[in-house]
Amino acid sequence: MTNFVAGRWWGAIVVVALWAALGGRAQAGEEDDLQRQIDTQRASAADLERLDELKAVGDEITLLRAWLDEAWNLRAKHEYDQCREVLDRAIKQEDLIRAKITVSKLRNQAQKHEATLNDLRGRIARTRKALQDTVDKKKALERTAQ
Repeated sequence: MTNFVAGRWWGAIVVVALWAALGGRAQAGEEDDLQRQIDTQRASAADLERLDELKAVGDEITLLRAWLDEAWNLRAKHEYDQCREVLDRAIKQEDLIRAKITVSKLRNQAQKHEATLNDLRGRIARTRKALQDTVDKKKALERTAQ
């Protein structure tokens, strides 16, 4: 009977040891996955900074980088759920930054088009005035010629 009880204890110890070993590997895999996500988003932040030619979203990129640093710290503290929340927030921030970069580029294009349009309107007005002046001179010359 004592062999049976001792066998159960050894079996329980083996199960606990296996569970601890596999649980540690699962955490290591999760930690590595979070590290890859953070590194990917950091690379994305650098890409977004390069895309921001008009420097319209500098503050948002700074905030994104701060959140990625926070995620890194949470990952180091093994607070994986909170780390994932920060990474989700960072993904949304990246989407916002992309939208703002697009808006700033489109706004810049629209301003250039408006400037071109205003220039053309001015040229048209000057041409109309010159045409009217020419018509007036022609009429004046016709009157003096009669």
